[in-house]
Amino acid sequence: MDGHAGTDQPDVAGAEPPPGFFLIDKRSAFGVLVGPVFQHDDAAGNLYGFRVQAKHLNLGGVAHGGMLATFADVVLGQFPSRDFGRLTVTIRLVMDYLAPAKAGDWVEARPVITRETRNLVFAETTLVAGPRSLLTASAIFKTLERRRTKPTQASQSGDA
Repeated sequence: MDGHAGTDQPDVAGAEPPPGFFLIDKRSAFGVLVGPVFQHDDAAGNLYGFRVQAKHLNLGGVAHGGMLATFADVVLGQFPSRDFGRLTVTIRLVMDYLAPAKAGDWVEARPVITRETRNLVFAETTLVAGPRSLLTASAIFKTLERRRTKPTQASQSGDA
């Protein structure tokens, strides 16, 4: 985290989001470590993005599949009805990798909620870098009855 250990502020050096994007409000310590992740609100809803940096690369020199999976999980977990005061867990995450993301790429995704029940949310998204589709993902989230055990800061969530 380059000097940000123990804080809830990610290191944004080298992350340069496009105009209109801002840091997501809800993020965990893990989200700070792997991010930063940015958000842009528009008429179609929320759009999320991150800049592929050296820390995101695998030995092949492209974004690690685990980073793309993490970003997909973060994006899909930002559904509008989410109660950040309660524990919400990913109970299923399915991905198809289509193309690699390269160093410097701006990767973005928009979550689409396909179904909601009393305690389950079904969502899907496609990660893109410019005109390239990188990954498709679908997930199921479960909101648990119990509340968080320790107070959360305004800038934290359970799995972002």
